[in-house]
Amino acid sequence: MTKLSVLWKIRLVIVMIIIAQLTVSCSKSGQKDDETPPVLSVTPVDITTVTHIIPFGADLSPQQKNPAFEYYVSNSSVQVRSVCAGYVEDIRLNDNFPDYEVWIKTSSNSVYKLIYDHIVDLNVVKGNKVDAGTVLGKVGKGNRTELQINKSDRNMGELSYCPFDFATDDFISSHKQFTDTWCLTGTVRP
Repeated sequence: MTKLSVLWKIRLVIVMIIIAQLTVSCSKSGQKDDETPPVLSVTPVDITTVTHIIPFGADLSPQQKNPAFEYYVSNSSVQVRSVCAGYVEDIRLNDNFPDYEVWIKTSSNSVYKLIYDHIVDLNVVKGNKVDAGTVLGKVGKGNRTELQINKSDRNMGELSYCPFDFATDDFISSHKQFTDTWCLTGTVRP
């Protein structure tokens, strides 16, 4: 066996090991992606406490549109509720505000992630199961909270969708009691 053929065999083995590792790391433990969309049935805050909003798709800067519904409410004791059933995938302390993000998924392999931003006095921990209406905590700094629905796509990356795309008629009509202007576009890159 020549030196050249030994080197090629070593390279082939290395390539096969790398491919095997990539296959395992990309498979999410062998689970198929769950494409089932969430069903939003409970408003995240009591709509009667909302004083103003920033709609989904509003310009936050020349380069960034709002990827969420932003709710500003009348006082700091307003509770933030889960809009659907699922489990708490993660809780993150915000970098620039003294409050938290709570990430909820409907299943461990769901392509959808519901992000509740600006929450204090948390009532949940990572791994908790939640139902629609479960109190997650209270509104964060500035008496505000946000609801963002992201979908991961292997080709497109992550996109944010208008929450009305996944909402029940009751959820939508509750919001429209405050204003009709909630969604200015269909999707936003977060």
